Amino acid sequence: MTAQKQVALSEDTSELHRVVCAIDTNMVFPLAVLVSSMSQSATKPFRLTVGYLDGTLSEAARDYLATIFAHLRIAADFLNLENDTRFITQGHISPTTFAKFLLGDAISDQHLWLDADTVALPGWDGIFDDIASASSTEGLVVALRGNDASASASADPPHLPFNAGVLGWPQGARRDWQAPLAALGVVDTQEQYLFNLLYSQTATWVSERFNTLTYRLDRLNRSELPYIVHYAGPHKPWHLVPKLRHSCLRHDCPWVAWFEAEDAFFISLSNTELLAPTRRYQESALSSGRLQWGRDSSGYRLLRLLQWLGPLAKPLVGLLSLGRRWIPRGTHPLH
Repeated sequence: MTAQKQVALSEDTSELHRVVCAIDTNMVFPLAVLVSSMSQSATKPFRLTVGYLDGTLSEAARDYLATIFAHLRIAADFLNLENDTRFITQGHISPTTFAKFLLGDAISDQHLWLDADTVALPGWDGIFDDIASASSTEGLVVALRGNDASASASADPPHLPFNAGVLGWPQGARRDWQAPLAALGVVDTQEQYLFNLLYSQTATWVSERFNTLTYRLDRLNRSELPYIVHYAGPHKPWHLVPKLRHSCLRHDCPWVAWFEAEDAFFISLSNTELLAPTRRYQESALSSGRLQWGRDSSGYRLLRLLQWLGPLAKPLVGLLSLGRRWIPRGTHPLH
């Protein structure tokens, strides 16, 4: 594990809340939007650590992100993490998801892990109060998925007690994950399964508003917005061509929270040299997923088709929208 480029600010950062993420080059633009959303809604300053598995995040991408973090006045550092053959790709989930184990081991201080396919809304950093009051006995602070904390860690991925995209790490030693991973056969969402196996019986539970999964949500409730929206699944809001967002915006689908954060991010970059490279990363993010043929990837295939169709995409969206009642909630632009 090697420390890399740091974004240093003049003030002391040792007492700041710490947020930890990990990405590869495909997730540069989504991370920039996430960090902007955190900075716009945080109640106090925070610092950031970005991890990456060796060879998966280019130097150019790190340099770009460093300039973005400096622009947002966020102290940040990058950690190069050793890769492992046990860190496997599963569907749309890249090996980078296992970096949360490595970073949890490397950072024994309390911190908040966020998947990069999330967006932060006002109230998101309230979870630091729960992290501060937890101990290594509980091990983690996590958002309960639904209403059943007694669900088995051997359940299917959508029915595991918690989703590991938002993890509050209290101060202290971490549990051994190396031996359980070595003994574990290949199961769906390996890293999710392992986190639930290790922590679901002892974790401190917080409101689902701290990890609101979009496949559980049809539209935003403006009177009780989530604190953190998590765009789990193969298709993401940044895969939707911007000119086709009108149906989603009209329906107020959960993707709207990400679109609003993206708009605010671009406004913050107005009249700066960062605007042009950010547009390039936005364009690259459109096709950043992996084409697959399983049912779970149907939404991503649709979004890629809309990209390829160009001007023909808009009439197709209008036609397909006639079948909106059969469309899975919260997951498509065809409301």
